[in-house]
Amino acid sequence: MRELVLNHASVATSDLETATTWLKQLAIGMASLNRLGIGKSELRMSRYPYEIQCTDVTSLHHLMLYLRNSGARDEYQYLSRLSSKAPLLESVNEDVEDKFTRCEVTGLDGRNLSPEDGAPLLYCAIADGIAVGFPSDPVWEQDQIDVYFEELSLDGNELGEVDETIDNLTRAEHAETISERHRANMRDLSNLAELWERRSEIFPHLKFGLDVESQLGQINPSAVSAVTKKLSMLDGDSAKWRTTDTTMPQWSCRVRPESNSVRNNPSLIEARRFRSRNGNREIFEWHADFGYNRIHLRFDAQTKEVEIGYIGEHLPL
Repeated sequence: MRELVLNHASVATSDLETATTWLKQLAIGMASLNRLGIGKSELRMSRYPYEIQCTDVTSLHHLMLYLRNSGARDEYQYLSRLSSKAPLLESVNEDVEDKFTRCEVTGLDGRNLSPEDGAPLLYCAIADGIAVGFPSDPVWEQDQIDVYFEELSLDGNELGEVDETIDNLTRAEHAETISERHRANMRDLSNLAELWERRSEIFPHLKFGLDVESQLGQINPSAVSAVTKKLSMLDGDSAKWRTTDTTMPQWSCRVRPESNSVRNNPSLIEARRFRSRNGNREIFEWHADFGYNRIHLRFDAQTKEVEIGYIGEHLPL
């Protein structure tokens, strides 16, 4: 999952009521990224909440308390449960820290930033983080920001100015846009072996049985895009299912069970039995099509889990 990084330069405002509304929207958006398996349940910051001023007399810490007192208790509790990392480079790996120390933000499109204010955005550019903050200025209202920075080589020579586009969340609706973009980027796979290796990263809301790896090796390599697209749809449906009280997912593509003739034929239904992720042989009766091939799956109404058991050619009828 990707890190959420507070863009402290965006949270300064003179209006307490507006700041409270923005903080509520931010909490909703961040929680959505957590729920969708995109963002971690932690917030990386340059300073601690009580050190970050939102208004002349209100720190981010006190703004959270004001949010609670205004009735937004769910959002307050979410923010309170977030783990935090401060200062900015707390517990980062050496490669990220090394590159960070050899770079300096020069600004954004049409705006200059001090090194301190630009540091969180630089971190996002280097470590693929997601900047989060308030829409206090038109530049912060976008779901993407272009960050410009100077980079030095290991021997201290300038490599020139670099620009990187980073994801930026300041409104609740940005979460869905960022999520779709993230999934689209993850779909850019070169082969089906890579799909299997990165399955937990790309499809965080799907489980995979133990036979799927070998099945993918039997599929025409040209099908990688079709398989990935269909699995992405199933992954999104699984994520949404976990937020509802329904007994089965609301499928965004055609997913159906086998016909009565298949279910009542012992040999045909046995052909739909595959090893689950626990190694048990289970029947994967429900299926979705991709081209002339199929993905067989099962789902559990108690755990709200969707498991893929088969990906390949149409099974016998």
